[in-house]
Amino acid sequence: MTAPSDTHLVSQAAVGDREAIAALYDRHAPVLLAVAMRILRAREDAEDALHDVFVSLPRRAKHYAEHRGSVLAWLAIVVRNTSIDRIRRHGRAVEAERTVEAEPPPSAVRADPEKDAHKSSWRERVRGVLAQLPDAQRASLEAAFFEGLTYSQIAERDGVPLNTVKSRCARGMIAMREALAAAGIKSLDGTND
Repeated sequence: MTAPSDTHLVSQAAVGDREAIAALYDRHAPVLLAVAMRILRAREDAEDALHDVFVSLPRRAKHYAEHRGSVLAWLAIVVRNTSIDRIRRHGRAVEAERTVEAEPPPSAVRADPEKDAHKSSWRERVRGVLAQLPDAQRASLEAAFFEGLTYSQIAERDGVPLNTVKSRCARGMIAMREALAAAGIKSLDGTND
């Protein structure tokens, strides 16, 4: 018997299926925790943000749109936004870090070496595509997704209009999707389905 797809699990989560929520958590928690850690810097805060996301998943799952991206990419954005909201609520500043790598924490269990090799290869392709974007697009995407800055904060920091930042990020994401699709990757989480 094959495991249910992420899309099926999200649709089940939308109606309050706790087993579906647990399955999504088991599949994606290490990567999502790494996203939260990048922004919040403290493991306890990152774990709290992740908890908040999964507790609110039945309500949030109704907003998932398969045509806009994979479940993992959607969850990563939800975790990112939740983490930024936590910073705003607590009035803490985010330290900017200029790296692209978002590895799972060392404590994450790596049970499947083949899957890990695939993910590592995928990350290298994403880094390569990101490196080929125009500097302004790359910097805006890195600030938004790896530093946890909002578009408004990026605009203020870079001294450009808000709509310029939004368009840079949108164009950068489109260019990344196209380049990855040309490499046989159909979604930004590395899956080919």
